[in-house]
Amino acid sequence: MRWPTRPRLESVLFPLAVRGLPPLTAAEKSALEYDYRYGPTRLLRQRSHLVLLAYEFDNQTAVGRAVRCSRATVNRTLQRYRRGGRAALTRPDTRPTVALWKQPLWRARLARAMEAGPRAGGVPRPTWTAPLLARYLTEQTGLPTGERTVRRGLADLGFVCRRGTWTVRHKAEEQPDYAPKRRGSRRF
Repeated sequence: MRWPTRPRLESVLFPLAVRGLPPLTAAEKSALEYDYRYGPTRLLRQRSHLVLLAYEFDNQTAVGRAVRCSRATVNRTLQRYRRGGRAALTRPDTRPTVALWKQPLWRARLARAMEAGPRAGGVPRPTWTAPLLARYLTEQTGLPTGERTVRRGLADLGFVCRRGTWTVRHKAEEQPDYAPKRRGSRRF
């Protein structure tokens, strides 16, 4: 069953007042105006403009109309400004850091693990698999490591990690339970 929708009272009859903003000093106002005119991103310029207009208009709906954005956007921006001031208006830097497999310390750990083998790392296997190596490196470095990251790092170091199969015969022959394949065996 669908409930009937009614217009919101706060937006039609009672626009939300602009309240709780800290007093605007001359230095803060000039900094906001600078961000509004010369900010590096459109988002910072718009948010600075919204804050400046909030000190001039008496409600959030009027501020939204002046900038042509929703009252919710005005409300979110003013909440950001109340919590963190002018610094909160910028978007947090979400650019990823250098990829894990390109970091020298992580690559050195990966190379050491490949040279020493899984037994030296406490893994009871004759050869590494990508999931085992990822788990081992996560334990050693404390950085979350996935199979894809391990494979990229191995490719960068010149190794190939494919399905778990005996690729180095001398390591396989050292194992007591190793039985060589019969000649002429066929797969069905």
